[in-house]
Amino acid sequence: MAETSIQADKKFLMKGTFFTFLGFILKILAPVFTIVIARIFGKEIFGIYVSTQLMVLTLCRVSVFGFDYGLHRYLPQNKVCNRPDHEGIIGALRITFFVAALITVLICVGSYFGLHRLSSGLSMLSSLEVALYALSIVPYSLLVFFGGASEGNRRPQYKIFINDFVLSALAPVVALALHFCQFEDRLALPIGLLVANLLGLLVYVFLMRQQFPKMRWFVKDKIPQELLKFSLPIGFSEIVGAFLLRVDLWMVLALIGPDAAGVYAVMVTISNGLKVIRRSYQPILTPVVAGMSQNRLASDLKSVFSYCVSMVTLIQLGIGFFIVLFPEQVLMIAGKSFVTDENPVAVLGILMIGNLVNGLFGLSGSVINGLGKSSFLFFLNVVSFFVAVVLNYLFIPHLGIAGAALSSMLYQVMQCVWMNIYLKRMGYWPYEKYLIVQGIWIAALTAIYLLVNTVYFPTLVEKAIIFAVALLLILLTFWKQGLSKKGVGKKK
Repeated sequence: MAETSIQADKKFLMKGTFFTFLGFILKILAPVFTIVIARIFGKEIFGIYVSTQLMVLTLCRVSVFGFDYGLHRYLPQNKVCNRPDHEGIIGALRITFFVAALITVLICVGSYFGLHRLSSGLSMLSSLEVALYALSIVPYSLLVFFGGASEGNRRPQYKIFINDFVLSALAPVVALALHFCQFEDRLALPIGLLVANLLGLLVYVFLMRQQFPKMRWFVKDKIPQELLKFSLPIGFSEIVGAFLLRVDLWMVLALIGPDAAGVYAVMVTISNGLKVIRRSYQPILTPVVAGMSQNRLASDLKSVFSYCVSMVTLIQLGIGFFIVLFPEQVLMIAGKSFVTDENPVAVLGILMIGNLVNGLFGLSGSVINGLGKSSFLFFLNVVSFFVAVVLNYLFIPHLGIAGAALSSMLYQVMQCVWMNIYLKRMGYWPYEKYLIVQGIWIAALTAIYLLVNTVYFPTLVEKAIIFAVALLLILLTFWKQGLSKKGVGKKK
């Protein structure tokens, strides 16, 4: 039975890897439609649309309460504990719907009496526009919720296609169609957002019925206390984490000005290409860990976890070598000024190294979530936030944006060390010995970064040769590690 389970995990992880690649490509394609919107509707209307849409997304995160992440663990545990496979969904769904509907009503009533004009960010909107944006809160909250439930049920492709791509592409398409039908532009964008959310919700209702055929939608199921206790810390942690991701940029803006903040924002955007890889594996790994019994945690956790870490680091290394060898070409995407100002190559290297270390050791957080210890991660994020503020305050005035990058790297290293110590104290050390190779690769990339920026300055052709050789060796590492393991879970 254990062998069957590990083979099922292997199949899911391999499928998850494929959808991670596909999702990464789709996330690149989706913004194309947004760029078209900006060109056709103009800066003012587009700016209002983006800022108001972000407000809607934030309110949806409040409505969901972290249940989408909580279901990553709770649904796999249903099978382990012999509970109905859909237990927990309806109770959490009812709370999400009620809170989202309450927020929608309050905003609509407030806009009717003109209260939105008290906010400088909303004062340029009419009451009708505010109400149209608010109407997207309920469907989008349910989309986030159903996406989390599907991930917990090992269907990550649904969220990738619907939440990450279709919604971001369909909303602009509908708005453009209304624009060419001579509809008022200021109303076309919120209507496009609402229509896209409603259509996505209809698709999810169909998919949820397929995934959980025994689930009854209109029953008075109470939310399980275990799900509630696990989800709330995650919900609060996500809010703290959102501030943590942006605190270095905000402090650069506050301490040394908007020009430096603009340069640093580009560096962070580029380096976050590595972070996206690790985060894409979180909803894949957490349900697998949550679905393991104590016996399987002892026998299979190490191989499953190490497979994910191996995939994350090797993908990151391929991207990392390109950034290290061709930083000027990468930065030219943003413009010539970014190549020379504020020593961006050094900043990019520091951010990249921090994300590589996080890719090797940071997935331990997904294991901790899978084991049901979400409160620890909330506490860790709170401490990390205060550490990041202090480090940025000390470093930025003296080192500029390099100080912000150094602060980001140091708090990530602190998180990785703390999470792995916590796992070790729980009796788990999920790293296979072959991951030493990944550590050597990261050290080699760091050495090459230092070399090409201090001692040896290769030509463009030499850089291309180095990159090609590195890519071939990374592929060789992937192949050799895959053959030595014969897939996830084979014991040596």
